[in-house]
Amino acid sequence: MKTNLMQLLRLVLMVLAVAGVIYAIEFMERGIAVWFWVALLGIGFVGLLYTFRLTQRRVARENRERQRLEKKRSRRSKR
Repeated sequence: MKTNLMQLLRLVLMVLAVAGVIYAIEFMERGIAVWFWVALLGIGFVGLLYTFRLTQRRVARENRERQRLEKKRSRRSKR
């Protein structure tokens, strides 16, 4: 649940960052404002990638544990 909430928050921040980049490029002189929004977008992307990898690792670990338990049960039932 916490991971999904963090992914949603990062996704919203990335959408805002894209809007900020477009606004800054259109209406402001090139300067720190553009780089602020670009940095925010980059941080959001890295955060989404990190939470995605954490989720995938957790799913893989759960699958390995489930397979190990099934193998253990099948060995016991053969006896």
